[in-house]
Amino acid sequence: MSFTRNRLNRRVRSFCGVMAVLCLLHGYSFAQSAPPDTSQPIEAAGGFLQSQGAQPRFEAASKLSRDARAAMREGRVFSVPYFSGSFAWQGNAYPYTMVGSKPQSGGTTEVPAQIVPISMFFEEFVDESGSPLVLDPAQVLPRVQSSPNFHKAQYATGLTQFADAVQLAQFYRSAGPDWHTLLGQPAILKPVRIAVPRGAAKVYRNRSTGVTYAIVDTNFFISQLNTIIQLENLQPDALAIALTSNVFLSPQSDIKKCCVLGFHTSFDVGELAQVKFVQTFIWASWVDQGILGPNLADVTPMSHEISEWMNNPFGSNAVPAWQVPNSNACQSNLETGDPLATMPNAGSPVLIDGFTYHPQSQVLLQWFQRGSASDAYEGAYSFPDQTLVTGPSQPCSTR
Repeated sequence: MSFTRNRLNRRVRSFCGVMAVLCLLHGYSFAQSAPPDTSQPIEAAGGFLQSQGAQPRFEAASKLSRDARAAMREGRVFSVPYFSGSFAWQGNAYPYTMVGSKPQSGGTTEVPAQIVPISMFFEEFVDESGSPLVLDPAQVLPRVQSSPNFHKAQYATGLTQFADAVQLAQFYRSAGPDWHTLLGQPAILKPVRIAVPRGAAKVYRNRSTGVTYAIVDTNFFISQLNTIIQLENLQPDALAIALTSNVFLSPQSDIKKCCVLGFHTSFDVGELAQVKFVQTFIWASWVDQGILGPNLADVTPMSHEISEWMNNPFGSNAVPAWQVPNSNACQSNLETGDPLATMPNAGSPVLIDGFTYHPQSQVLLQWFQRGSASDAYEGAYSFPDQTLVTGPSQPCSTR
């Protein structure tokens, strides 16, 4: 089913006026200069965040309406291309929806991508020269565009993008000829600057590297993001990515509850001729080397979210409840990055154009299926690092 882009955009923009992604809606603003009563970032040693109990965290939330969920089941959704499948465990069926085309059909699906660069101006802080302190992703944007998320590199499953390499491992036995799910080279949308008021963030500087990073109040950031989403020209058939640099989220900027590094979500953005338009969306922060350890760096958060989006684009995929490895936490969603996120060696180094990136290894569908053996590439349960988990997920421990 097809629609003209102009008609689609008009309907999407009109609906976005009343849409909220996750929580409260606030305006966002642009700041020109720092107020006089300011301070420099808090000096911190290397490993400071970990010493305070901070851990990498990622979130997912589907905001689809009941009508949109019904439309998905009936094939009346305009969004990124997707296919459906299911698996059984202990007599129960677990349906899932993933991005792309059915593996058995072969062929390549390319999904458009859009990036919204978001810089953060901190009213409470100045840099060493007394100038307004801004964390801006503009400098790392070329690195992001050349990263394994959009650029091909060599993996055990072939020369391809990172998320596609994971999918090829996952459907190794069933994929048809030249089956791929790729992201197009991302379109860069209008950059946005958010003014962060006093009390909404804590800013730190690593005294050995000079790297500056911020812990921003979660509710404040999400409220700003709601407005940004409404004002940018997002396409429902594209993956929209909000990009920040060295910005981490925590409730009330509490370092002990830090750090959310990314999330993915989906939400209704309109309707035309009984077809629901659904936007899929990611926020991820670039992380400079050394803030959260040597292997969590650069595009680790973005790769985490892109693979999870590819395996659960609408946040609707439920699986048997599973225990997070080395943790008391329990989840029941098909989130391929979460089981490995806190492992110190989860980053899988990839060299592209002389720069070493650290996309995060993922668990495979077979990990959730709990079969006696995996039919993935080489019997793996995780990829590219097949040693991170060597067996299926475990049921949640009784409490």
